[in-house]
Amino acid sequence: MKISIKFLLLSLLLISHSAWADTKIAVPDFELLNLTMKLSDPQKVAEIDAEDQQKLRDIELFLRQGLSNKEGFTVVEISSESKNAADKSTGYLFDCAKCAAELGLSHDADYILIGRLHKPTYLFSYLIVRVFDTHENKLVKEFRSEVKGDPKVAIPGAVGNLVNKLDKTLPH
Repeated sequence: MKISIKFLLLSLLLISHSAWADTKIAVPDFELLNLTMKLSDPQKVAEIDAEDQQKLRDIELFLRQGLSNKEGFTVVEISSESKNAADKSTGYLFDCAKCAAELGLSHDADYILIGRLHKPTYLFSYLIVRVFDTHENKLVKEFRSEVKGDPKVAIPGAVGNLVNKLDKTLPH
């Protein structure tokens, strides 16, 4: 009788632990897809490239912080080296559900977010995030948001909206 009670308690503990476990989301570095016309002034090109790289870092930072602040989510770190080793070229992980899922699963994540800042013009860009289920090897959802205007306002707003949509979409 004592053994069956202990077994029952242990079983309940294991079941309740898995029910309370956070959803683990991997957020590797985003990529830039710049389709703008190349300028001839090297100084201006360097300035714009630096601004674009800062935008990417801001997006990643705000997204990771936003998800970390949501109850039920745990952000899984993926180093730039791991992401670059899995990413054969620009857009590879973005377009290959199985490849993205394998990268996330290798870091013990339930989902992986593969993001892109798509810049068709100097006037605006699109923040595009694809959510892949690492256990099912499939695309769950794609989110798009236009980023226009002052990046100090537009980026936090777009990322905040994305975090809220992820909170509603993903189980946790």
